Amino acid sequence: MKSHIIQIVRWDAPQPQQDGIVCSAHGIRSCARDLVAEVILRDAGSPHIRWTVCQHWLDHEPDVAAYEAGRESPKADSERARLG
Repeated sequence: MKSHIIQIVRWDAPQPQQDGIVCSAHGIRSCARDLVAEVILRDAGSPHIRWTVCQHWLDHEPDVAAYEAGRESPKADSERARLG
């Protein structure tokens, strides 16, 4: 099931991973990086999914670049309203 980014909330300061708060994209076993943002996703089964993610994921996930580019286009506003 394909998820769509609804919002990215970048934090002022990185936070270390700890029990219960891990990199949702990579998991604690494969990622020891600090967490830098919360990402709100939506898919066909869940309208509101919260992920905490590291900078590496933000820098390398193609959907992040598309989301950020789309935030500046009128088409993105109409798409968010449609999903809304």
